[in-house]
Amino acid sequence: MTRQNTEQEPLSRGSTVYDALSEKGRTFLSNIKSNLKDIKESSFALILSIITGILAGVFLGKTEETLLLIPGLIVLVPAAMGMRGSIGGALGSRLSTALHLGTIDKLSLNDKVVRVNVFSSIMLSFFLSIFLAFVAKFMTGIFGLKSISLFSFIVISTVGGMLAGLILALMTVITAFAPIITALGDLFTIPCLLLAAFVVQSYGFYVDSLSLIILVVGLVSIWYILLRKEDAKKSKESYRAIIFQSVLILACVGLIEGVVGTLLESKIDVLTKLPILLVLFPVFLEEGGNIGNTLASRISTKLHLGTLDTDLRIGDEIKKEFFISYFLSLVVFPLTGLLVYAFSFAFGIQLIPIDKLIVITSMAGLVLTTVIIIATFLIALLSYKFGLDPDNTTIPVVTAVADILGVLSLLVVLGAFHIL
Repeated sequence: MTRQNTEQEPLSRGSTVYDALSEKGRTFLSNIKSNLKDIKESSFALILSIITGILAGVFLGKTEETLLLIPGLIVLVPAAMGMRGSIGGALGSRLSTALHLGTIDKLSLNDKVVRVNVFSSIMLSFFLSIFLAFVAKFMTGIFGLKSISLFSFIVISTVGGMLAGLILALMTVITAFAPIITALGDLFTIPCLLLAAFVVQSYGFYVDSLSLIILVVGLVSIWYILLRKEDAKKSKESYRAIIFQSVLILACVGLIEGVVGTLLESKIDVLTKLPILLVLFPVFLEEGGNIGNTLASRISTKLHLGTLDTDLRIGDEIKKEFFISYFLSLVVFPLTGLLVYAFSFAFGIQLIPIDKLIVITSMAGLVLTTVIIIATFLIALLSYKFGLDPDNTTIPVVTAVADILGVLSLLVVLGAFHIL
């Protein structure tokens, strides 16, 4: 009997491996079922953001001549998109947290907390738009790239940024869900920048005067925020506190986004010759940022509610959020490649093979998601531990990290396929 049991042991081991694989499969399906509500909620917003991101990319893909006629313009594109997404996403996250905590009953401009948050976001859009103009001119200068004048950068960045910022701030009052806000931000930012570029092209004689007016208004606004200290005491959540806590982080984000734009500007000849890449880049960067922003917003809310430990231990709640992020990436990035191809075909934009495009977006997306998950988790916890509001810090930093790593991962994968 002993010998018989010994001879059957390998079969038992083989069965154990099969059982283990089956158990993993059941666990995976169980995780999907238990998180189905969260996955559905996030999937809707992310699919919406894919469509809006592709439409934004189509604007770029159909205006390659403008990108060549206004050298350096594409440097502003990822910076402006990232800034709108960061500011709008942080605004949506703060308002969402306020709703969960009961600080506000509903999203309405009649509520002082909502007004303070919207005003601070508009002012951040204004200040950072001016800053991005200087970043774009500085980056093109140090890398020896041809560009328009600083005054032209100021007008394009500020006029385009403020138009998109105002629209986004009003839309945030309708919905505070971060991925939808960033999706709308990308959709409006590129057309607004192109509209501002058209103004510069058509009325170049007034550019210098208009840029000086913008700079004066910026200085007066800074004076107002610094000196009107009594306003800070009237509100539990001061717009000054939001601006001061956000502006330095957003400025650092702007510098990183400037590097991203400079990388794109250095490849402008290839991008304009194969404009489907102009369609791909905005939506790919947006999806990486949105997966991170969704995770950041949920972690931030749980930290505020006290349902998440503040140590670096990977508990069940964090594992759940990681699973959702990975599952979404496995759906979102292949779908992104498919829809980029479909929209490019529909709008008559030069294509690359669909199978190659889907593999490229899937490979680059999986790498990007892994890094984004790690960065989001660490940034959110460290911000909370150091007394900073994760709503103001995590989303901007995650957006910047997603953009620069997204560009790098796409460039590497495109190079591996001999497309760049």
